Amino acid sequence: MERDEALSVLKMLVETNTTNPPGNERQLAERIKALLDGSAAESRIVLCGEGRASLVSRIVGAGKEPPLILCGHMDTVPFGDLELWSFPPDRLTQEDGLLYGRGTSDMKSGLAAMLCAFRMAAQRKDSPKGDIYLALTADEESSGLGAETIAAELPLQGSIIYIAEPTDNAVGICSKGALWIRLRVQGQTAHGAYPETGINAVDVAYEAYTNIRRYVETFHHTLLGHATCTLSGISGGIKENMVADQCMMTLDIRTTPNLSNEDVLQQGKRICDEVCAVHTGAVIHLDVLNDRSPVAIDAEESVVRAFDEIVRKCTGKIPVHKGINFFSDASIFIRHCPDIKCIQFGPGRDDCAHIADEYVEMNNYLDSIACYNELLSAYFD
Repeated sequence: MERDEALSVLKMLVETNTTNPPGNERQLAERIKALLDGSAAESRIVLCGEGRASLVSRIVGAGKEPPLILCGHMDTVPFGDLELWSFPPDRLTQEDGLLYGRGTSDMKSGLAAMLCAFRMAAQRKDSPKGDIYLALTADEESSGLGAETIAAELPLQGSIIYIAEPTDNAVGICSKGALWIRLRVQGQTAHGAYPETGINAVDVAYEAYTNIRRYVETFHHTLLGHATCTLSGISGGIKENMVADQCMMTLDIRTTPNLSNEDVLQQGKRICDEVCAVHTGAVIHLDVLNDRSPVAIDAEESVVRAFDEIVRKCTGKIPVHKGINFFSDASIFIRHCPDIKCIQFGPGRDDCAHIADEYVEMNNYLDSIACYNELLSAYFD
């Protein structure tokens, strides 16, 4: 693919504002569909709210190989403080080998690489050995509504899915899950001069949090490091001289493949029960606000080894396996198909995501197109 055409595709993606909220991914889905119309790809826009939509496009194969799915999200985080930007966040700006703009790293460059490769494959006269899908989602930066909506449209069972999250062109073989929980603690108020006559809900909540964090942090993964538990919010109490009879606390727990979200919930409830047994009369309600499972594929899987060779061939570099600390649409798809095989690969860098002056390296972007083009080319006889 010509460099100018690759830049034109990325420019179209970056300069279509899909900051979430509100998202407005439908306008981008329609523009991408227009790029694919007239090719061998069969494209369909899947609505998921006002101005919100995902896109599913398919190149029909011969059924000799399992389906291959390329997935990327169309939404980005908001621009933030415009005063902190040196370049317009809603324009693609090229300078010193870098491409600036909101979403260039997370993950419109990865999405563009997939789109370029998929578009080239859809222009071929012969058919691939298996169906090839392009699944572009809305709302990944929030609740994952887009992936949830199109999951039934995709042949997840037995498929291989590639997600273009920012990995700096390393091969992402695992990612942390996320479990956000809220603890609502009911205690008993009392005069601050006689705290022993009440039940301090703040104390109870903090004790529960400390014990949950201690449990979570015992789990470690080679590529992902320790599982974490962050106290992300707390409120409680009525007045300075009154024992707090209520407390609300939110926890952001990041799980590793050797620590399931289900285990955390089970142990969290057990810990809350134990804390309440010590503080007689206290009650803790545990609510789940977000539940995204960790995702992993064995480094020795044949699909991983094959993709390693593609990266080696197309970039001239030794492929690196990477663990990803944030969650992606893979955690939505795994709800529908627990044994799905997923590789994450994109030209962006995670330390460039969500920042002012977000950028992607030009060479990384072009290399990623070559990798995805080689991946799809191998699906043809």
